[in-house]
Amino acid sequence: MSTAAKAYGGALYSLACEEGCTDEVLAGVELAAELFANNPRYLSLMKNPSVSTREHLALLDEAFRGSIHSYALNFVKILCEKYALELLGSCIDEYRALLYKDRGILPVTAYSAVPLSESQQDALTRRLGDTTGKTIILECRIDTSLIGGIKLCYDGQQLDGSIAGRLASLRQALMQ
Repeated sequence: MSTAAKAYGGALYSLACEEGCTDEVLAGVELAAELFANNPRYLSLMKNPSVSTREHLALLDEAFRGSIHSYALNFVKILCEKYALELLGSCIDEYRALLYKDRGILPVTAYSAVPLSESQQDALTRRLGDTTGKTIILECRIDTSLIGGIKLCYDGQQLDGSIAGRLASLRQALMQ
C-alpha cells in the first residue's frame, strides 16, 4: 500500500471517527469503488485529463449525491481532483484496517483443501476469538495444493497446519 493511500485513508477515517459516521462513510466509499470496478469506462472518463475538473466533479455529484455520505462523496472528489482515483481501493483497505483495529476485529483467511463445514467454521472462529481476544471475521478459501489440514493468515502472520506445509518443513529439515 502506498504512503499516499495510507495517509488519505487514515485522514478519512479520523474525520469519520470525529463525526461518528464511520460505517456510513465506509459504505459510501465502497459503493463508489464498486461502481468504478463495474464500469471501467466511467473510471477512465474520471481519469481523463482532457475533461475539465469541474465536469468530473459534476459527474460524481450526479452519480452519488444523495446515495452516499457527503464525506465519502467529497473524498472521492478529492481523489479525482488529484488524479488519484486508482488509490481508492487501497484507501478503503487502510480505512477498514483502522476501523477493525479500533473495534477489536480480526479478519482471518482460512485455506483448506476441502470446504470447511459450518460447524468447523464456527469452532475455528470461537477458538481464534478465545486465543486472540478479538472478534473474528473468517473468510474461507479452497486451496487443493494443501492436500489436507488448514492454513491461517491473519495480522501479517501465517500459521500453516496443512499437510503440504508439514511436508515442506520436513523436506527443509532433511536438507540441513
